[in-house]
Amino acid sequence: MQRVLPITHKALTAFISIGVFAQMFFAGLWHAEVVSTPELHVFFGLGMLLASLIALIAALGGKMGRKVILPTALLFVLILLQPILIEQRHTGIAFLSAFHTLNAAFIGMVSGMVATHSHAPEVEAPAEGVLASTGAGD
Repeated sequence: MQRVLPITHKALTAFISIGVFAQMFFAGLWHAEVVSTPELHVFFGLGMLLASLIALIAALGGKMGRKVILPTALLFVLILLQPILIEQRHTGIAFLSAFHTLNAAFIGMVSGMVATHSHAPEVEAPAEGVLASTGAGD
């Protein structure tokens, strides 16, 4: 089970990284009036939110370390913030809804960082009592 969680995390963070570009395309379809509603963008975004939550749970359960867990938590919070930001257009502070697109750029950057860290090769420490050759003095 311990090996399944890091693999799940890797798959979900790769999905989110690619999904950011899909989300931009779906928003563009609606903006260009190719589709009449933003439903595809909205529902895909909810799927990305669910994926980020499961990725966070997998990182925590897989004990993937702070270098992966903290950015994964940040990714979840940024994606969770998206519907909150866009709904600000219906309040007295509609200016805040403009941060929806800026936050999307941050999601893209953080998701790329998380995907990179989760795909980094694992470095095993040498066994105790075994000296590694450094090449110095050879």
